[in-house]
Amino acid sequence: MEIQLLSKKNEEHVRKILKQYDMVNHFYIPGYVMLLCFEDNQLYGFIELYQLEKITALYSLPGEKQDETFALLIEGASRIGFRHLTMSTTAQGASYFKQFGFHVIQEQPVVISKTLPCPYHFKDYDEISEFMSKQKSRVYSLDHFKDFMHEHFNIQYVLKCVHIGGTNGKGSTTNYVKEIMKTAGYEVGTFTTPALVNRLDVIRVDDQAIDEKVYVKLCNRFLKEAVDAELSLYEMEVFISVIYFIYKKVDLALFEVGLGGLLDATNIIGPLLCVNTNIGLDHTDYLGSTYEEIARNKAGIVKDGVPYVTSETREECLDVFDEVTKVHHAPLYVIAHPEHVESSSKQVFNYHGYHVCLNTPATYQSINAALAINVVELIRAHFPFDHEDVETGLYNAKWPGRFEIIHHDPLIIIDGAHNREGMDAFVKAAEPYRNAHIIFTALRDKDTTHMLERLLTLSDDITVTQFEHHRRALAKDLAKDYPVKIEEDWKKAVDEAMDYPVVLITGSLYFLSQVRKYILDEPDK
Repeated sequence: MEIQLLSKKNEEHVRKILKQYDMVNHFYIPGYVMLLCFEDNQLYGFIELYQLEKITALYSLPGEKQDETFALLIEGASRIGFRHLTMSTTAQGASYFKQFGFHVIQEQPVVISKTLPCPYHFKDYDEISEFMSKQKSRVYSLDHFKDFMHEHFNIQYVLKCVHIGGTNGKGSTTNYVKEIMKTAGYEVGTFTTPALVNRLDVIRVDDQAIDEKVYVKLCNRFLKEAVDAELSLYEMEVFISVIYFIYKKVDLALFEVGLGGLLDATNIIGPLLCVNTNIGLDHTDYLGSTYEEIARNKAGIVKDGVPYVTSETREECLDVFDEVTKVHHAPLYVIAHPEHVESSSKQVFNYHGYHVCLNTPATYQSINAALAINVVELIRAHFPFDHEDVETGLYNAKWPGRFEIIHHDPLIIIDGAHNREGMDAFVKAAEPYRNAHIIFTALRDKDTTHMLERLLTLSDDITVTQFEHHRRALAKDLAKDYPVKIEEDWKKAVDEAMDYPVVLITGSLYFLSQVRKYILDEPDK
């Protein structure tokens, strides 16, 4: 016998039994997971979980394999369940299910429960992070994680989701899609990296980061299995996001690719739509040294028959996308960029019949917003929305660290221009603030020469600094022989910048996360 997740391929087996016993059909409703027990294409039983804790349906074909079927189904549910399994039953049922680890928690009506194991007893995020940092590193591969998800019945396929990759603009595009769908009344889960405001905001539901207590409970419940499977913390967090999104009954989950695409941990989901923002020369040690090589890696998220949409314009990248999507029989959509954009403190343009007003001075966001419009239009059959939802959602969207004004006197703008293409876009957007004081730092594996040279076209008042990170670039290495100031203490650089009327702080998103907290948590600065 084997356990399978409910799918379009096997649902008809279950549908007949539900009809026969007048049971409620919860197929593909957010929050529900159904596991099926098969042998030789014969359905022997099924179990349905709500929010990964409440058993809402349990069935076994009468006969000699009934006990074995119940045992397998309950074991399967125990593997993916959160804290406990509960079920309403009868006194006779309570007596029967005692053999599977259940006990009575309520007499009238009878409710039974089974507590699920929590091998670890971490108290907070820091303990978990420190523990995971001591685990052995392994090669950049997806095999371990795929095996791990298979052992958990690939429950990620329960989620209706969109996969968003690319070099720059992934987070912004994700945020615009989220805001439109949220405005339309949907519960939206997002998985985005790196964290900027809160270390747990990589996993959010309707803008609320996963609560640390819930995160710790999930780790205590599942981390032992993840360690045994030699998963990284990033892979574990992708798994936690899947469990959490099911638990929170999200209508739509948006997964932002962390690195590349082909081997990224998010590439285990089954999306309705795959998205590419653009291709840039970033992470060349892992993804390739040419636009074509990087495009091929990022196109690794393309799935059989699943539409792929991009705002990329380079011919060599589009040729790769065309080739890969044809192999997978996946429709390819190359979007039109907005025209006649009015840029000032806001970005205003007409697109696909919408009058778009973005509440940001960042000129580069018009393309990300246009891509988001195409995304929601392509999934509209699954998630209907009104015309006003698009315009209102885009206007209300805010994304920390992307040309974000975090202080007004002096005016301080932070922007995560963390690679060469990102810096090109930032310099263009920052043109109205020419000759401002600039603070810059980056990771050492970036094209910092190009980035600094672009900044020097904007201002000759630049301070380079450094921050604590295992991949940081040292300030002196950034400065080289360029006409810039060096201040190794980034907090001192920020403090001294308060004497200038306009300050632009840019570079690594990891750096901006620290700067943002430092300035906003200290209003006197």
